Amino acid sequence: MIFAILLIVNQITSSVAYTYIGETPCSGLAIGSCTSSGISGIGYCYWESSCQTLPCYMIDEVAACRTGSGLATGGASTLCDSLETFSLQYDNVCCDKSEGKLNYAFVRYTKTSDGYYDKASDGTTTLTSLTTQNSATIFQLYTVNPWLIMPSLTSLPTAANFESQLGAILTQYKTLATALQTMPDSHPFYLERTVYQSLQMLRDFVVLQTTSQNTMRDNLVQKIWSVALIALFRMVNFQPNYYQTNYYFINFAIIPYSRNSITINGQQHTTKIDWSGYLYTSNGYLMVYSFPPEIFGIRNAYSDVVCLRPMIGNPPVYAAAQNTFDTGFKPLTITWSWTDTSMSVVAANLKLYKFPVNTALETDILQEAGVTFTCNLGAKYCVSSSITSTPANTGVNYFVSPGLGVVGDKNKVQCRLQGKTWSGTCA
Repeated sequence: MIFAILLIVNQITSSVAYTYIGETPCSGLAIGSCTSSGISGIGYCYWESSCQTLPCYMIDEVAACRTGSGLATGGASTLCDSLETFSLQYDNVCCDKSEGKLNYAFVRYTKTSDGYYDKASDGTTTLTSLTTQNSATIFQLYTVNPWLIMPSLTSLPTAANFESQLGAILTQYKTLATALQTMPDSHPFYLERTVYQSLQMLRDFVVLQTTSQNTMRDNLVQKIWSVALIALFRMVNFQPNYYQTNYYFINFAIIPYSRNSITINGQQHTTKIDWSGYLYTSNGYLMVYSFPPEIFGIRNAYSDVVCLRPMIGNPPVYAAAQNTFDTGFKPLTITWSWTDTSMSVVAANLKLYKFPVNTALETDILQEAGVTFTCNLGAKYCVSSSITSTPANTGVNYFVSPGLGVVGDKNKVQCRLQGKTWSGTCA
């Protein structure tokens, strides 16, 4: 009798009729129904051995994240909240419940669907044929559309094809480095755009993989940073006194040594690099890009990662080997300030971490020895002691954090972005 009652209850529960967009929980959908309609998962579910909820930042259907106030309970609302405000700059409509706001590390720029990923927009000029160092060629390169490598989050290329296709575009930018830096009609924006497109696709592709993709990721990261560096050199020629732009999860800046400091904006915080104690004998430039550590699964960071690429020369001369940066660029101080009123900062816990420019794995992250912080908690800023270590000739990444935490604390997204295996927990 008890078994019969349970069977009836189960049948009633499993046959609940959902009638509103985004209402059906992903876990209740079979392979044939997962993402079959707006009611059954389109925009918020995906298939990974079973029908699962997309990471909150990837969700396009805001109804799936809403609950309460007379609304139908969204199918993803146990994990995600809808954002309070939307922007036409990005596609995000939901966020993790634990965050309560948009995390800049996971902004998704809107993808365009025109053109080709392996040809110029004329449909006949192949990507690999774009080798002439002139304006006409770089304008054709600008029309190659990397978004088309991965137009959908639910229909992915193989890892080999993803690396090959995105890598080919980035390689062609490196091939045309001379023209991209020197042609008077080469605008830095097109290089910056290629960097944020590539970072976004790489981040999202890795998050949706069930097996570690460290080699593929590291290969592409190195090429992405190579294009970022070409962009920085172009900025020096384009607007030499100062240039700075922000794209949520990747920011760029160049400034002459003579300015003594630069401040980089992050999400509810800033990082100021001060080299006023550096007694340089030749003029040069500090070239910087920065990014939220969590785009590579690094947790608990207070500041963005700031990549310092100082170089002597006015203007500095680009070297494809990327190993001619100023090793005399010291001493430095770093000032980190914040506006987030929910933060509780303990000066004694703050540490400065560094890692090489060609990696983002936590196994390569080291604490900068001997550096401490003095804080004015009322004014919400902390200043490092003097950083006197000799920087690598390839540049260095710095960020401020109270500690990296443990792998087991990572969620699924963070876990995969750090190249770990997710099976309900991170290992």
